[in-house]
Amino acid sequence: MPARKSVARSGSFRQYLQKQLDNPEVRRAYEARMVVAELAMAVRRMREEAGLTQAELAALIGVKQPMIARVERGSDPRTPRWDVLRRVGLALGKQLVLEFVSSKRPVPLVQIDGNRPADAA
Repeated sequence: MPARKSVARSGSFRQYLQKQLDNPEVRRAYEARMVVAELAMAVRRMREEAGLTQAELAALIGVKQPMIARVERGSDPRTPRWDVLRRVGLALGKQLVLEFVSSKRPVPLVQIDGNRPADAA
């Protein structure tokens, strides 16, 4: 097995990641996973703030609890369907908004009331 290069010896993880993201194929895959991960954090945070269990949210939007668990884990490499996210938002008193912004302007991929899911407390 080939020896793995230590990130600590070769620089910071951020530098390593940036170098990897110079490859367009790696960047596309990374960004797709980031969308799924940020959506997962957002759905879980909104559900918890509403004081609902996964089963209760599932019942409100007409799906089974395992679907909510998959969305919250981000375990499916595909982005959750728009209609499911819209129903989640409506059940939790939120409106799902799609916005196109300049690719030169760094913005979070997913926001809850203007904040990243990790910051939206």
